[in-house]
Amino acid sequence: MDTRHRIMSFDFVTEKRKETHFHQNPEIIYVLEGTARVELDSDSYKLHKGDFILINANKRHSYQEAGGELLLAVFYINFSLIAEYMGTNQLLFWCNTVTDRSEAYDQLRHALDRILNRFYDREKEGEIYLNSIYYEVVYLLMSNFMIRGDDARIKEQFSPENSRIFEIQNYVQANYTKPLSLNDLTRKLYLSNAYLSKYIKKHFGLSFLEYVNNVRLFHAVDELIYSDKKITRIAMDNGFPTAAAFNKAFKEIYHLTPSAYRQKMHNSENIDEKKQGKEKQEVDLRVRKYLEGKPMPVDEMITRNMNLCVVDTEKVTILKHPWSKIINMCDVDELINYDIQQQILLMKKEIGFEYVRIYNLFKQDMYEEMEDGTENYNFSRIDRGLDFLIENHLKPFVELAFKPISVNYTINLSARDMYNEIIFKNSESYQRIIEKFAAHIANRYGMEEIEKWYFELWKDDRWNMLEEDGPYFSYFECSYNALKNISPKIKVGGAGFALGYDNFHYGQLLGNWKKRNIQPDFISVYAYSYLLQQQNGVYFGRRSIDNSFIKNQLELFKKELEKLDFSIPELIISEWNLTISNRNRINDSCGLAAYIVKNCIECESEADMMGYWHGSDLHTESYDADRVLYGDNGLLTKDGIKKPSFYSMQFLGQLKPELLGKTGNAILTTDHKGVYTIVCHNCKKLNYRYTMVDEKDIKYENISEFYEDTDAIHLKFQINHVQNGDYSMRILYVNDESGSIQDVWKDMGYFDSLSREELTYIRKSATPGIKMQRVHVDDHILRIETTLKAHEIRMLDIHYQYV
Repeated sequence: MDTRHRIMSFDFVTEKRKETHFHQNPEIIYVLEGTARVELDSDSYKLHKGDFILINANKRHSYQEAGGELLLAVFYINFSLIAEYMGTNQLLFWCNTVTDRSEAYDQLRHALDRILNRFYDREKEGEIYLNSIYYEVVYLLMSNFMIRGDDARIKEQFSPENSRIFEIQNYVQANYTKPLSLNDLTRKLYLSNAYLSKYIKKHFGLSFLEYVNNVRLFHAVDELIYSDKKITRIAMDNGFPTAAAFNKAFKEIYHLTPSAYRQKMHNSENIDEKKQGKEKQEVDLRVRKYLEGKPMPVDEMITRNMNLCVVDTEKVTILKHPWSKIINMCDVDELINYDIQQQILLMKKEIGFEYVRIYNLFKQDMYEEMEDGTENYNFSRIDRGLDFLIENHLKPFVELAFKPISVNYTINLSARDMYNEIIFKNSESYQRIIEKFAAHIANRYGMEEIEKWYFELWKDDRWNMLEEDGPYFSYFECSYNALKNISPKIKVGGAGFALGYDNFHYGQLLGNWKKRNIQPDFISVYAYSYLLQQQNGVYFGRRSIDNSFIKNQLELFKKELEKLDFSIPELIISEWNLTISNRNRINDSCGLAAYIVKNCIECESEADMMGYWHGSDLHTESYDADRVLYGDNGLLTKDGIKKPSFYSMQFLGQLKPELLGKTGNAILTTDHKGVYTIVCHNCKKLNYRYTMVDEKDIKYENISEFYEDTDAIHLKFQINHVQNGDYSMRILYVNDESGSIQDVWKDMGYFDSLSREELTYIRKSATPGIKMQRVHVDDHILRIETTLKAHEIRMLDIHYQYV
């Protein structure tokens, strides 16, 4: 088949070493046997069996065998066709299983394995089927791993230097057929020749002429193979000044003249299918052996309707329920707000949170520096907030740092951003106040009480933790010593590492901390679905659509801790959500509720606490918050109405203390007293469209467009060794017809100004649906089936009926 029209092709490679080279077509290097060390620009990655990495266009790279006998599958992606489909030449991917993890990598690996399973079936129907999987692979790459270099949002998000790289690439791609010189580009960019020459060499790994010739050769090779044009015409049509210049550039890359290369390619057409002999047979055997261990994945649509979970009441473990221990709330002085107090009490009663996370204890208006150099602080405002928690049997989880007070439209754009100044002039000043504070709370609340509290210090960038002796460590150790001097049982930790965003500095940040004499009682992390990615010294950020983001990023973080032998008693996710945006309308939807249930189930044994961000929309009221809903990430609206996300936490809070088992869609528990509680979800995967729209611009009526599908799922549960007899099953469910304030408001026409009676109607209408069923057991096996709509969450509460 004419490979010009293939979007992908692939082959198996057994070479032990490939010297540094580059090409226009991106390629995926997939290790099937052995270990490979891949050098990519200045970075080096060690790939083991099952690992793969995508090499972007024009990136210098090489590889060599680093253990075992190497067998690679190399997938070549047609740059021209993808660029045509996407309407841009600036295609940049980040896809590397060594440094990153998500559901999308598993999906991509399955698709690549399906291609490999069709290696011996590349004719007629087999060729058509292969092409369908090729397009599936490209779709997965576009949806999950692509960073568009000419995307205006990317340019706003990152430095002018990144924009300069994109401008150079755009200019060369648009003008490669014309005479090009460095002078032309320097005039366009208003830079000197010497500076620009060094800049291109540094960021592209090539000289300007090498880069231009590489782009020209990429286009010329297709014409050389697939057209009857004379070589001189091909040279001129692709920007080479003479046939001799074309010959020289071509020979440097392909080690053949263009005419010899053309002849070789014509002679070797379909050589893979015709090649015989011992070497080919050996590769075939190795490939078949690999494929035997990788059965072709079953079609996902079939699997979703055959989801049977079998558990046994004689095989249980203790449920850890980290999600119900802590809720993020507000600044400490907001705790005296009546509405906030009522919402906290509602969450305590119906969800059962133990800790309330509060921040920004120390404010400028309560602090005074005396003329003699000493400091004074009035703790009365803090006392009123803490008194409310203690009187209502709640425990404080105190963030000691100076957190910014923001209303975030996106990760880079705020509607309100009040930079919270550090009121202390140095760590010594802070130490004196924190010592007074520690003594004050011990005297006011007693040792037994405060020994249950947690104190966290976030790594504010102003306290540079990247430096070995950065100010953060002084402030942390002041906090630690002051509180531990009161009681060694008080928990003190930090530093709020952003999963997926701090990943390039984990080693340095944690390494610096491990060298200190004082170690934390716990390490805290933040988990919002954003990724920072780096290539050749340039950083790119993007929203992640990995539904298992928290679990996958936690695994990477834990690996870094293991690598450093950094042992800690507790790992706490002190903040987590799908998004950091306070104006993303998915926050008000059933989709977020399903996302919450899915991630809590997955992380049940991965973290000691999970602090959902955050409890109430009251936390970020602003001039644009005059509607019933406005996309904030509270569990409750500013009017105290429960969102689907509230019910997700409420359902999880009803789980029993003993864990029977869990699946990708459900968790099953019991109290061993004839009661079984199941919480399940139909969480849908976000698609690439979600990453292409600013979060603040998502419309309620368009939310469904940002998901892969809207299929229902059918779940089956089998609980063995139960008591025979009759059981009552109460089913509570939240979907677009029951329990969704967003859909109730939709039916009311999204009106802005609502009366008290209309708000009361919404409050009463946005409640979960309830169904009742009877189940009879006569063989000691409890069998349950249930069907969930897209984004639906359910709680199945099953009770044995005594007679």
